[in-house]
Amino acid sequence: MAMTYLQLAQRLRQEVGAAGTGPSSVTSQTGELGRIVAWIATADEDVARLHNEWKFMVGNFTLNTVANTQSYAAADCVTPVTDLRDWKSETFKMYLLATGVSDEARLTFMPYHDWYRIYNTGTQTAGRPVYFTIGNDMSIKLGPVPNGVYRVSGEYQKSATTMTLDAHTPAYPGEYHLISVYRAMMKYGRYTGATEVYQDGAAEYKRMLKEMERTQLPRFRLAEALA
Repeated sequence: MAMTYLQLAQRLRQEVGAAGTGPSSVTSQTGELGRIVAWIATADEDVARLHNEWKFMVGNFTLNTVANTQSYAAADCVTPVTDLRDWKSETFKMYLLATGVSDEARLTFMPYHDWYRIYNTGTQTAGRPVYFTIGNDMSIKLGPVPNGVYRVSGEYQKSATTMTLDAHTPAYPGEYHLISVYRAMMKYGRYTGATEVYQDGAAEYKRMLKEMERTQLPRFRLAEALA
């Protein structure tokens, strides 16, 4: 079941047996309730950053090139990408927009120093891009420079965001939202010296993390044994 940032903070207070009620909101909290809401937020970020290949941290992008323009920022995408952590270079493909998807082909990644030596030197002849690289500023750079409008698409790795509002929810599926409570219990137990709280949180965190890794990481097929 999906839970909001506020509901997760309230659940953490209940699990650790903190005095009082609430919190009634995640904003403007001080003292123990302030620490509780902060621990939930950081625990959520910990989970999101744990693996680069989490399925729920992968986004899709499309980009239309401009003739004679070689470099494109995340903001230049058809829907601007505002949460970029890294581009998934193995997924890039492209087609001439006027022709359509029947023209689609993979783009080949080229290390930046090679691309710079070949495609950032002298006068370049425009053509159909075949290669791409990622610049130091995380821009997508094509080679050769496009001679028309092409549709580039692929996937990117999202950056972890910090929950700040009552209604915010974790990026991962609702069935795993309690993992941030279990992770936060470990932070609470370490801070307060509550060994049982830490141990209970750690046990549940490891159990749920194992299930998340089973369903939310890509499946790799093991190579068959040689005869």
